[in-house]
Amino acid sequence: MDEFSFIEYLKKKIPADPRVPVGIGDDAAVLRPASGYQIVVSTDVIVESVDFRIKNLSPEKIGRKALAINLSDMASMGAKPVAFVITIGKPKHISETWLKHFYRGLLALAKEYDVACVGGDFSSSKEFFASVTIFGEALPHQIAKRSRARPGDWIAVTGALGGSILSHHHDFTPRIREGLFLVKYITPTAMIDISDGLVQDLSHVLKASKAGAVLDLDKIPVSRNAIKINRGNKEKALAGALSDGEDFELLFTVSSRKKGMLGNSWTKQFPKVPLTWIGEIVKGPSRITWRQSGKTAMAPELSKKGFSHF
Repeated sequence: MDEFSFIEYLKKKIPADPRVPVGIGDDAAVLRPASGYQIVVSTDVIVESVDFRIKNLSPEKIGRKALAINLSDMASMGAKPVAFVITIGKPKHISETWLKHFYRGLLALAKEYDVACVGGDFSSSKEFFASVTIFGEALPHQIAKRSRARPGDWIAVTGALGGSILSHHHDFTPRIREGLFLVKYITPTAMIDISDGLVQDLSHVLKASKAGAVLDLDKIPVSRNAIKINRGNKEKALAGALSDGEDFELLFTVSSRKKGMLGNSWTKQFPKVPLTWIGEIVKGPSRITWRQSGKTAMAPELSKKGFSHF
């Protein structure tokens, strides 16, 4: 099967969508945004030997991850995902059967979140990569940004952090529903997904918002995987929760009043997704200071602040 035959194969696998007047088959797709909404766009790429190892993961899981990380970006903006395009770099060692299984995992997740695949491209490459560009829609006043955190705001995270290398980096649940709930119900002053580590991603928020933060070390939700991978060493597990990356949980800030508004509504909406208040936004330089049991504490020792591609 050549490239164009494979595209025809995909066209048969992808159902029609009323939001997509023109889909796969033309030089470009055409989307129909809902009235009054703005288009939100994000892109991300996964690369063999950097973001995954083909020998360690099934093609279905790799395909799922390629889309899931982009869905996580939509969640952090409070946007509803609509459609995506995907570009594949295919080396010679990737078979047609492997690629079909890759798309099986990707399209299964697309169906789960009602997001349409509307095109893409193929190229030969030395290593496999998949680059997804995703399009979402959001009401202008509900779009969550990084730059609006203010002193006095509380800082929260969903889920548990650290140790993602054991499995979470490819089987995580994109927090789309949670993100949409937050922007509709309380409108966070800032929000970001934790893809490169809590410390690093919170630092992005602080820089954009021109503010500082105080984090409570005893409030950081450390995952079981972080404890497992560090053989029960609590200090190392905590360091992992602060810096491992690829957790793909939401970090957001809200005013004290809106924190109170969340109350039990979060638990009722998402009984299986913990929500933890881990600190506060403060005046001052864009850096993190630390507390332990309510008292000022030394900064934890981190071998890295988060993941970097450079």
